[in-house]
Amino acid sequence: MQSRRVCVVWLGLVTCAFWAGAARAQETELQRWTATRLPIDDMPAAVRDQVRRAADHPTLYSHGPSESFPCDPTVYHWFLDHPDRAVAAWRKLGAQCVDITDRGGGRFGWSDGGNSDVHWDTVYQSDELRIWHAEGQVKAGPLVPMVPFQALVVLRHLQGKDDKGRTVVRQQADLILHTDSRSALVATKVLGPTAPKLAEQYVTQMEMFFSALPWYIQRHPERAEELMAAAPAPAPPAPAPRKRLLPSLRGKAAPDGDGR
Repeated sequence: MQSRRVCVVWLGLVTCAFWAGAARAQETELQRWTATRLPIDDMPAAVRDQVRRAADHPTLYSHGPSESFPCDPTVYHWFLDHPDRAVAAWRKLGAQCVDITDRGGGRFGWSDGGNSDVHWDTVYQSDELRIWHAEGQVKAGPLVPMVPFQALVVLRHLQGKDDKGRTVVRQQADLILHTDSRSALVATKVLGPTAPKLAEQYVTQMEMFFSALPWYIQRHPERAEELMAAAPAPAPPAPAPRKRLLPSLRGKAAPDGDGR
């Protein structure tokens, strides 16, 4: 476990926004989520139209694998509610993770300190289903333009028993991403035909981010208090204001035409 490097950007997933063209060619036998299948009427009114647009007009759709693992469901749900604390726990285990910060009011976010910034909220939650709505903009590199996006992650999680009588959680996540930006087409040409496979790997990584911690604590209960009490990194300071290249003329009289 400690030897694993978990480079999580919950929504480093969103760099998949650049993979629009390749994703359209991806076919799957699994049934996709659409607006009619989602509990949109139970979501906050402010996000319903965005959720409908993303679900019914996806730029990219990726299914994660279904997996089952023994754990205490209470611990699993606690990490779903506190992804910033999950990052801190992973770091206690020696993994390398990006910073996820609590932005208040149930919102979490990630920023690269420059142009890319992503935040997400839980817009629906039940005993078996959780839906995150994310939005932001990402710039994956100097060769690709800035891409604004909307995204949904639909996470199914069922509790049951395995053949040994242990309590297990079975989870499976879908990523639905929508962008109106034409610049995504440019990025598609840069990233090439490997995009669908990379998108699938990102969803798989996100599932492992949430499943492996409660599984590990189940096997090593003596470390539960230490890992769940790990403090998240403080939010990064706001960037310093840029220096003016020219002095401000605000409040100063304009010079006469002859320079006097």
